[in-house]
Amino acid sequence: MRRGHLFWGGVLLLIGVLMLAGQMGIRLPNGKPLLELFWPLLLIGFGIWVLLNVFMRGKVEAESASIELQNAREASVRINHGAGELRLHSGASANLLLHGAFVGGLEHKASLNGDKLEVKMRPANDFVMMPPFGWKEQLDWDVSFNASTPIALDMNMGANKSVIDLQDMTVTDIRLKSGASDAVITLPAHGRLKLDCEIGAAALTVIVPDGVAIRARASMGAGDFSVDRSRFPNNESPDFASAQNAVDIYVKGGAASVRIK
Repeated sequence: MRRGHLFWGGVLLLIGVLMLAGQMGIRLPNGKPLLELFWPLLLIGFGIWVLLNVFMRGKVEAESASIELQNAREASVRINHGAGELRLHSGASANLLLHGAFVGGLEHKASLNGDKLEVKMRPANDFVMMPPFGWKEQLDWDVSFNASTPIALDMNMGANKSVIDLQDMTVTDIRLKSGASDAVITLPAHGRLKLDCEIGAAALTVIVPDGVAIRARASMGAGDFSVDRSRFPNNESPDFASAQNAVDIYVKGGAASVRIK
């Protein structure tokens, strides 16, 4: 039997018992009907369900997958990732755009448009993480990219934890959209690029390699945006416009914590 069926069965049983007790005249010591206990009991049961599912997850094997470079000179990669952990870094061989291990499998489309390889990646299985509908495995991905191929990254994250190390890679553009996530991005050590982030209730740390100039701007709601003043006295480096290695950072956030260091 599916765990989602057990959850909803328990909810219906709880409602029935409380309604029956009310019809039998059974009341709380304060005189109120037992049905008023429904929401507190439901929240307590929901919390227990979440905790149990954390410890009841089965062992899941990762699926290995690769995307060939197809002699492309550049690439654009769109990544849709759900709840879980995402690790991006260099390390793929010269004939591959990327290689990785994917819990939940990988569904991808790759098309060569002239000299540019356009790739879209998403989980092969849509795992639903809310307990009423069944608890599934985290989408843990570990992906190695070709370090020498210029890549534009477009990442759409869910409630995940991301460690994105681009220091040794050739990246032309980074777009990041996320919800309740915790992300650490190490920027490329060479080249000029833009980092455009739209985040919700998230924690974002941006690590800038030595020798890289920055321009950092933000539009924040109830969040916090800070720049390491020991490295960057101002939000724009004096040589930003002319520097060979530079990143233009823009963050739009809600109740987020953003650190540039």
